[in-house]
Amino acid sequence: MKAELKPYYDTDRKKLADIIPLSHPFTVYIEQTRVCNFKCFYCIHSTRDILGGEFEKLGHTIKHMEFKMYEEIIKQLSEFPTGIKRIVFSGLGEPLMNPRLPEMVKLAVEAQIADRVEVITNGVLLTPKVSDKLIEAGITNINVSIQGISADQYKKTCGTSIDFDRFISNLTYLYNHRKDTQIYIKAIDATLKSKEDEQLFFEIFGSISDRIYIEHLIVMQQQMDELKGIVDGTKNFYNEELDVNRKVCAQAFYFLQVGCDYDTFPCPNPGLPKSLSMGNMKENTLLEIWNGAKRKKLLRTMLEFNKDSIPECNSCKTFNCINNPLENLDEDAQNLVHLFK
Repeated sequence: MKAELKPYYDTDRKKLADIIPLSHPFTVYIEQTRVCNFKCFYCIHSTRDILGGEFEKLGHTIKHMEFKMYEEIIKQLSEFPTGIKRIVFSGLGEPLMNPRLPEMVKLAVEAQIADRVEVITNGVLLTPKVSDKLIEAGITNINVSIQGISADQYKKTCGTSIDFDRFISNLTYLYNHRKDTQIYIKAIDATLKSKEDEQLFFEIFGSISDRIYIEHLIVMQQQMDELKGIVDGTKNFYNEELDVNRKVCAQAFYFLQVGCDYDTFPCPNPGLPKSLSMGNMKENTLLEIWNGAKRKKLLRTMLEFNKDSIPECNSCKTFNCINNPLENLDEDAQNLVHLFK
């Protein structure tokens, strides 16, 4: 296997408690589409055709982000002090469903406002033509989420039929023509039913990626209640033992997600309700929202160990499952709360 067996998170980090409050986000997710070609069992997209389903209840509409507004996002991100580490195209939709994704990548790369410009994709639309466009645009990282090791498994997981052999051929082309782009391929353990499946996953994808890993299924969307009885709550996203006592959501202190409706959110969870929005770009700039009273109140609430008083965050386990040890703010919370008044 050529690929490095390693989860996709940075280990070269400073202790978060020593550097907040931040003048800029470290990670920015941009939901440049809400259109998806899959209906995965663990995602609210699986309910999108159900009258009164969770997708409809959240008030989401299926659409692409307006390109003009995307241009405004890049412009406003350039107003932050330097230091954005990642711009990531990710959200409730499949980024490659937006045909203008390569243009968006190029605009972000040329703006020189982030160390990395990435996409998280299911990869099925990564034809040689699309791969060439993304690489030419300067994308630094392509992160592919694998949903099975056969066409049959894809059908069961995603409710969609794919040409699995062509899929592998396309990913092989991407890897062989990637230039400086880093390819990360991951699967979730819930789609690999046995140790034999896991081994086959590494055999199939280990020679066409730079890094590979099997991640643990976590409940990112609180509306998917039925998953809570299935998921092993003792492990984090990276299949490591979970510190179940952690109370402060660290992502909120360095994360910014901009949704299709230009609402902004403090974490990477896809399909968040508008009630959690820290502000809308049609009313305030990203810089104003980042430094605004609503965001400060949210962070103060976190540091006061009152996360569960926020209805949209109540019972959320994602913050705990993704946190890096250097992001643990619990021990320092009492000394940090005054910084967010």
